[in-house]
Amino acid sequence: MITMFLSSLFLQAVDPAQPDPEPIAAPVETAAADTFDADAALAGINAYLNSIDTMRARFLQISPNGAPIQGLLSMDRPGRLRFEYDDPSPITVIADGTTVAIEDSALETIDRAPIRATPLYWLLADEIDLAADAEVIDVVRELGFIYVTLQDPNDEMQGSVQFVFEEPSYILREWFVTDALGEMTRVIIQDQELSVNLSPRLFVIPEPENPRDSRRGRR
Repeated sequence: MITMFLSSLFLQAVDPAQPDPEPIAAPVETAAADTFDADAALAGINAYLNSIDTMRARFLQISPNGAPIQGLLSMDRPGRLRFEYDDPSPITVIADGTTVAIEDSALETIDRAPIRATPLYWLLADEIDLAADAEVIDVVRELGFIYVTLQDPNDEMQGSVQFVFEEPSYILREWFVTDALGEMTRVIIQDQELSVNLSPRLFVIPEPENPRDSRRGRR
C-alpha cells in the first residue's frame, strides 16, 4: 500500500552501485532505561523543530539491504518538503502542504497519500508537539545523541520511527524507519542550511498527462 511505501521512506529509490557510507550513529535499543529528563529533552526538540522555517540539506538513504543513495532535501515548514534523488534514480518525493506524492519519471506515475499518513507529518506539522502528535515509545540519551522512538497512535502508519538529535543543540541528524515487516530504512541528513530561499515551485506536485496514472492513496 502507498502508506507503507511512504512510511518506509521510498525504498525503491536505491542505487546499489554507490559506496557504503560511514556510520554517523547506530539505532539504539529502546528497552534501556535512562536517568535524564526526557520531558525536557522533548520540549527542546519541539522548540528546535518549530524554529525551522526553511532548510536545504544533502541526505543519504540506506535501504534494508544496505544499499545507499543520495539526494537533495528541501523543506519549507509547515507542510512542504522535497526529496530529489540523485541520478539514476527516477524518484522525486514532494509534500505540498496536505499531500505527499512519489513521482516516478521512468514509469510516468504519481502516487499520493495524506501527509498525516506518513512519518513526514512529525517534521512538517504546523505546530510540532511530538508527545501530543505521536505515541512516544522511548526517549534515550546515548553518546551525545538523543533517540526518540515514535509510533502512530491511530495506526495510520505501521511500524515505528526513531529520530536522532544531537545534544545539546537538538539538531536533527538522522532517522530510522522500521516497517510492519521489521525492515529498517535509515536517512542521514548532511550539510544542513537553514533559513534559505527556496522556490515555491519545488513543492508543486505535477499532474500526470494521463489522469489514470495518478494513484491517490491507493492501497
